[in-house]
Amino acid sequence: MSSVLFTWHNNGHSISEFESGLKLALSSDASSLLILACQDNQFTAPQINPLLSACPLPICGGIYPQLIYKNQLMEQGCIIIGFEQEVDISLIRQASKLITDEQLVEAIEQTSLMNAQVSSNGSLLMFYDSLVNNTEDFLDCLFECLDYQTNIIGGGAGNLEFKQTPCLFTNDGLIDDAIQIVALKSKITTAATHGWQILKGPFLVSEVDKQTVMSLDYQPAFSLYKDEIESISSLRFDESNFFEIAKNYPLGIQGINNQLIVRDPVLTKDGYLQCVGSIPVNSMVYLLKGSSDSLIAAAQDAAIKATTNLDASADKIDFSATMVFDCISRALYLGDKFNLELDSISKHTSEQTLFGVVCFGEITNSESGAIKLLNKSTVMGSW
Repeated sequence: MSSVLFTWHNNGHSISEFESGLKLALSSDASSLLILACQDNQFTAPQINPLLSACPLPICGGIYPQLIYKNQLMEQGCIIIGFEQEVDISLIRQASKLITDEQLVEAIEQTSLMNAQVSSNGSLLMFYDSLVNNTEDFLDCLFECLDYQTNIIGGGAGNLEFKQTPCLFTNDGLIDDAIQIVALKSKITTAATHGWQILKGPFLVSEVDKQTVMSLDYQPAFSLYKDEIESISSLRFDESNFFEIAKNYPLGIQGINNQLIVRDPVLTKDGYLQCVGSIPVNSMVYLLKGSSDSLIAAAQDAAIKATTNLDASADKIDFSATMVFDCISRALYLGDKFNLELDSISKHTSEQTLFGVVCFGEITNSESGAIKLLNKSTVMGSW
């Protein structure tokens, strides 16, 4: 079992405070360490790499805009989680240079993920540099390589400046442009919700290049998006406020069983919409709208699902931990009310360690088992 044996968190941002936490973790009986840090700590590789390379235990984790510990949102500090058993950590370096499916599959097959014992375990955590440019291609190949019953949760690391800097913790130090897969020896109960609802549409995605939507209904994508929003609100786009408005109106792809996969427009250029996550050509998308209440209710629903044994005939599961991957744009949308979302989650996880990250893109399985990149969603897993 990959039970959580040790937990430490601190709101300080100094290297010395982190070093103290690391020493406590090493003095426990933990066999592997998950390290999470806030970007505002401003840790640099020269500062922290000597501590990481000297650590005798396997290390995983990353640097994120904010962290979650119980019902607390951390803007500075670190969390260190110690696992009872050693976890298997697979690292794919220079991931953006793996252009073809063949290269991605070869990289996956060279890791220990292909060990039958690991794959049949069915539980993975994924930490990755959010500026890796082929994340979804990697997820498709990963799904093809693994047992279809393998559960996975994860989220993109990085900073709000969207500058690629070393953001993943390894025993070799901080690295960037990489993907880290952690195989737990426990089954994860997962859930994913978002709380966004259809406002207008559908619109045909008539021209697209991966994450860049060029036209909707054969009209310039930003022009249509702008006109639709301005026709139903008092908001008006100018040269500097795109994201401030767009964070309220994501796009939704109609998926299997009428489920919506949310896509977050983050900027506009040359009349196009740049989204986090790809949108297939000829797919139908909707303009979405949410409210604080709908997003908070959705997060609470995820907490209930992630802490409930879906097999009613089985014995009650005593979870040792629940991990949250919550989208940064949800936190920005909710503002001060994000603490209400954390309260709604924590009241369902009082008996286990609750921790998590505010991230760029959330990873989990769809109902079909396929591994998907989500936006503006709350992904949770308990084990």
